[in-house]
Amino acid sequence: MRNLSNQNKPSEFLPRIGIDLLGSDISFSKLIDTVLLAHEKLSHRAEFLIFTTKDLVPENFPSTIKVILVDECINMDDSPLTVLRKKKNSSIGKGIRMMKEDLIDVFISSGNSGAIVAAAKTILKTIKGINKVAFMTLIPAKDKRVAVLDVGANVKHKPQDMLQFAHMGIAYQKTLGIREPTVGLLNIGSEAIKGTPEHRAAHLMLQKLNNNTPHKVFIGNIEGRDVFQGPVDVLVTDGFTGNVFLKTSEGMASFLLDQIYTEMKHSSLCTPKLLEALADYEKKLDYSEYPGAILCGVKGLVIKFHGSSHPKALLKSIEAAIQLYEQDFIEKISTELFR
Repeated sequence: MRNLSNQNKPSEFLPRIGIDLLGSDISFSKLIDTVLLAHEKLSHRAEFLIFTTKDLVPENFPSTIKVILVDECINMDDSPLTVLRKKKNSSIGKGIRMMKEDLIDVFISSGNSGAIVAAAKTILKTIKGINKVAFMTLIPAKDKRVAVLDVGANVKHKPQDMLQFAHMGIAYQKTLGIREPTVGLLNIGSEAIKGTPEHRAAHLMLQKLNNNTPHKVFIGNIEGRDVFQGPVDVLVTDGFTGNVFLKTSEGMASFLLDQIYTEMKHSSLCTPKLLEALADYEKKLDYSEYPGAILCGVKGLVIKFHGSSHPKALLKSIEAAIQLYEQDFIEKISTELFR
């Protein structure tokens, strides 16, 4: 990957953003509109490429956005290995290979998560010092956004993997300007003896983060109910628990907002000012307002955005990808691992 962090770099060094428009639950026309909007807003900071089939290319599509034609699409019910064995010319397979060949710098997709992970791990390989990759995403908390990983790249992890996840989460938060990110381990209790044998071993492993540091990096176990109070900047968990935690949080936020709006419609207490405040909270809790899940640990920037959410999830993913490229996120992971 080309490495220039100066935001005023010449156009030949702008990040090349590859966007997979296949396999999403969002309509193709809405995705195209979002790409055009992103291009209009961000063409001074990035070059844009789209992956699609010939029959879906819109008429009069701007020549400044390169179209990469593919023959196949990975379906949600396809085996993850399909992208490697049977559908090599799919949008996911071609996009990841183009990154390997240094033809794009970022790949963004809302397609089959397992296929994205399998292709990235096999073709791009993992960063030195990383055993397992992890999907990382942001969730809203009091006065901050917490980076949570893993949220579904793998089901099971070893304690050493958890420590590596912590390093990757720290690297990410530093790209957002947090100088001294803190880390917690998602568990069923705050005491060090709580959890499975793997969680107890991970707790011991994560204490290494506090070696030779002027501040306490790892603050211990965090219960799910406490995460939203913002005690940590990075929350480490296994992929199974993390995925359930994330989707439960998203569902609960949506449910509560719907209930509040329903009650307010029939209440004499409803005022324009109150509705404005609720709209602000709704925006804060809307997961499509946040970047998609970043596949941490591979040698390239790969982002999986929510394929069943609003198209703005794609726009947020593009904006985040440009920032990660400009801040040299991949290199920051290596720095954190071997500091």
